[in-house]
Amino acid sequence: MSATETTSAGVSARAPRGCSSSVMTQVTPDERRRLENIAQAEGRSLSATVRLLMLRGIQGYADDTLNPQ
Repeated sequence: MSATETTSAGVSARAPRGCSSSVMTQVTPDERRRLENIAQAEGRSLSATVRLLMLRGIQGYADDTLNPQ
């Protein structure tokens, strides 16, 4: 995923093409602060940061659990 797909500045669409389903979740105040810090450091929106981290987590899960070596 390129930075242009998930950055907050200069992006006309709020999500990449094909994103049409929402997922709601709850996080602790500390988790939210950590997410906000990551988003700020990378110049991304909070939503884009959460989506990026989720996608990386899904891939890591697949690599570790579904496709063990």
